[in-house]
Amino acid sequence: MSGNVQFLVGQRWLSDAWGPVGEPSVFGVEVDFAPQTSPVRVALGVQLAGDSSTLPNAISGSDDIDVGFFELSAGFLWHPVKKAIVRPYIGGGVITMSAATGSSFGFFGADESDQSFGFYGNAGVFFKVGEHFNIGVDGRIVRETEFDFGATEIDGDYEQAALLIGFSWGP
Repeated sequence: MSGNVQFLVGQRWLSDAWGPVGEPSVFGVEVDFAPQTSPVRVALGVQLAGDSSTLPNAISGSDDIDVGFFELSAGFLWHPVKKAIVRPYIGGGVITMSAATGSSFGFFGADESDQSFGFYGNAGVFFKVGEHFNIGVDGRIVRETEFDFGATEIDGDYEQAALLIGFSWGP
């Protein structure tokens, strides 16, 4: 078996409907593995993202708004290059994503959460430094997600760019 454990730190861009919390920071862990001779690998991932902002309010002076995302993904990665320093990849799969929002307005607070399923695609390149250390960049898009917060429907689709730092085993 061969594979990688990659840690991701980056930025996510949501639709304009998310307003001032539409660019959350993201942290994730992705694992891919397969038999040594296979160019296609199973990929599993977990990502957390969040953003907060303060909005002006005529009555209380300001309102704090927070948003958080938790995502699990499963799919496949294609690694066309096996024994080189530079290793590009492309992949895709399915996700389940939970989103939670919270705000404060004087003595009143509102907290809501919802869950959605969707699809992702990702591509990137990493450099194998030494026998086991990886560093690179990862790009990701998610589509077909939708959340219901009260009477409002809002999509959770996004684009994301992240720095990748990780470890590999096998060739």
